[in-house]
Amino acid sequence: MLMRYGFLGPETTFTHQALLQALAQTPRTRTAEDAPELRPFPSVAAATTALVEGEIDAIMAPIENSVEGGVSGTLDVLAATKRITIVAEQVVPITFVLAARPGTALADVRAVASHPHAQAQVQGWIRAHLPNAAVEPASSTAAAAQSLAEASEEEAHGRAAVCSPLAAEHFGLDILARGIEDNRGAQTRFVLVTRNHRIPPRTGADKTTLVVHLAHNRAGALLEMLELFNANGVNLSRIESRPIGDALGRYSFSLDVEGHLEDRRVAAALRSLHRVCPVVHYLGSYPRADGVRSTVAEATDDAAYDDARAWVDALSEMITPGESAGE
Repeated sequence: MLMRYGFLGPETTFTHQALLQALAQTPRTRTAEDAPELRPFPSVAAATTALVEGEIDAIMAPIENSVEGGVSGTLDVLAATKRITIVAEQVVPITFVLAARPGTALADVRAVASHPHAQAQVQGWIRAHLPNAAVEPASSTAAAAQSLAEASEEEAHGRAAVCSPLAAEHFGLDILARGIEDNRGAQTRFVLVTRNHRIPPRTGADKTTLVVHLAHNRAGALLEMLELFNANGVNLSRIESRPIGDALGRYSFSLDVEGHLEDRRVAAALRSLHRVCPVVHYLGSYPRADGVRSTVAEATDDAAYDDARAWVDALSEMITPGESAGE
């Protein structure tokens, strides 16, 4: 079956690169006839809507940057959308260039456009080299490059885009400066999302993503949630608060935890969360991109949970048959 993938477009965005990277790792040999369809979208929200409605089969979306943290647009869409599941992740090294139409010099630049996350990662360079330039938002780094390439000569005068080297080359722009990111070695993490409610089996090097709402009228609710993970030996690799949107002071928490739903410790933590939290949105368990296996204490490995269950089951045999309390 021909697979249809959506991504934050246009072509040559970092999201597009992450999707190509994921497809290159697929062991299957494809022919021209069964090559997957890659469809760009103007936003993660638009791609997610197409996914839920069955127009495409999966989307690649940015979720976390090593400099800026969580990508709020993706986190909010994932939290608000049912019937979707994260099945994989990709990590892409991030480097930016300043690109402009041929004939433009760095001294000519009066306005710079890019995605807000990219702007935040080059703000030091912009302040040092273009202190008087206006900074304008774009839906993606590649969209900034494309818009500049397609603008009239008058519109493009004095304008530049912060984008990837690939985007600059693809849209025929000159590179005025390379490596303009403030933090060398920055990375962005992307997730592959489907709607089939199937998750890959555990590998031993896995991650699980959740969205949790806390009881808003109970003191210590956040501590209570964290203690449930601690009691089961589950490490959190990411925790971010996001406004629920119905009132001031109401927040949900987006979490990545080390481990897979098949791990007894993770399953036990989820059961506890479901018992005490008003909303627990499970978004999937999937292999970690870095392949690092979790360190699990002996008291919280699968064997310990199985032994504990067997022990309680044996104790239950001591119960004298009879009427239940209250009957």
